[in-house]
Amino acid sequence: MSLYRTWRPRTFADLVGQDAVVKTLTTALETGRLAHAYLFSGPRGSGKTSAAKILARCIECVNGPTATPDNTCENCVSILEGTALDVLEIDAASNRGIDEIRALRDAVKFAPSSMRKKVYIIDEAHMLTKEGANAFLKTLEEPPEWAVFILATTAPEALPPTILSRCQRYAFRRIAIPTMIARMREIADAEGIAIDDSALGAIAYRADGGLRDGLTMLEQVAAFADPSTSSGEPIDAGIVDAAFGQTGRAFARALRDVTLDGDAAQALRIIDEASDAGADMSGLIRGTVAEFRHLLVARVNPDLLSRDLAEDDALAARERAAATPQARLVRALRLLSDALAAARNSGNARLELESAVLRLVLQGEDPTLDALAVRLTALESGDMPAAHPLPAPARAQPPPPTAVREQPPPPRPEPGVHSAAAQPEAPAKPVGAPMELSVQKLRSLWQSIRMRAETEKSSLRAGLSRATVAALDGDVLMLRVPDPMASEVIKRDVATVKKAIAEITGRSVDVRVAVGSGGAGPPDGASNDGGEHSDDLMRYALEKLT
Repeated sequence: MSLYRTWRPRTFADLVGQDAVVKTLTTALETGRLAHAYLFSGPRGSGKTSAAKILARCIECVNGPTATPDNTCENCVSILEGTALDVLEIDAASNRGIDEIRALRDAVKFAPSSMRKKVYIIDEAHMLTKEGANAFLKTLEEPPEWAVFILATTAPEALPPTILSRCQRYAFRRIAIPTMIARMREIADAEGIAIDDSALGAIAYRADGGLRDGLTMLEQVAAFADPSTSSGEPIDAGIVDAAFGQTGRAFARALRDVTLDGDAAQALRIIDEASDAGADMSGLIRGTVAEFRHLLVARVNPDLLSRDLAEDDALAARERAAATPQARLVRALRLLSDALAAARNSGNARLELESAVLRLVLQGEDPTLDALAVRLTALESGDMPAAHPLPAPARAQPPPPTAVREQPPPPRPEPGVHSAAAQPEAPAKPVGAPMELSVQKLRSLWQSIRMRAETEKSSLRAGLSRATVAALDGDVLMLRVPDPMASEVIKRDVATVKKAIAEITGRSVDVRVAVGSGGAGPPDGASNDGGEHSDDLMRYALEKLT
């Protein structure tokens, strides 16, 4: 008999990884608050059908209803052997039509032959047809007092809401990796299977939260390694890989490490090896996303790793995460998620993965704003790689004589005389050294100037959104707008616009507004809504940064 059948839980105490479900059902049995319909939902191999059979024995045990059936009385033994007439297990995948449900509806009217209740365990309940579910609805809503229905499904969302609303719902969780390893260790020791913890971890990761799958693989690898274990050597992770093939998880972890190390050639080599080994490229992208997620979780809340990783793997993830800037992890997740979405449309998952990995590795050469943001974050936190030091800032060059006119010092006011001319308004403090202005420079900075002005005066948004940089004549900037209304909006707060220009460029200019559709426009036919100027702004920022 297979291991998962031999070691099927017989009591709620044996049901691992489902503490919330066990506690609720145990309390209901002890207080006599039994429902007539239950819905057990969750991933495969999480214990739904086992819990349904345990609940049936709890109800029918001669000592019950009880939370701890003795499994030795006549009723319990007949249920365990599958010969109980009053406990019926129905496979909805093969009994899904309206005729089968009508037969069930007719049979449920008769009282139990020898037991306390009639218990119907309906497995794969989501496979019921629409007609079958509708025929079952009335019986489920108002069953005889001796009937109990237990529905088990991996897809509760496929059931009609009318069915869901008439059942007590119990959500079974994926079994945590450490819990699976501990349970398989207990079973392996009892069965005399010599296997180390690394091999059990490799099996648990492959099982993906399903203990039944884990026990099936444990039994298979024990048969595969039987000749080699005769010498007393335990089964290790290498034997597991030999039995089932190397998983995409191993490639994903290696790809994560070399990517963070900045080794582009090795990253492409790992992707090539995974492709040659027959790994699904979309699955490899998902696996790499999961590995980077583990690192991000390790930085934010390391305790959450206890469910998804074995203890040694969780420790390694925390150590790796401590040496990786959080902004870089977030960017890696964004790039890989975009690659996964693009792979669905392009059909070339390998190319999308390689592109995403190279963009992450060659971060200093990536001409995008998010790459620039990551580099700036690394600078602020002191995590900029030593291989790419920043050059010393260049000394600001004095502006040409034609660009800035020397102003004579203001005259001193006579004693006792307060003159407005004697108290000139202080210019806005520039953010850096004065720039040498040109029409192209102002067009590239126009988005930043707009944002600065609109932040101070939101009323300018309507006018500036339609304005274009038309010309620059010395210290006079000409803006062009399509209608007089936009012109009036800008003229009303032109001082705010001048202040924004001074803060961005470090230069004081006069601003004139002309109405009309002619004149010079943005370069290369770019629109003037500000979005296209972000490329020029990004290039300028990269020049300043590098």
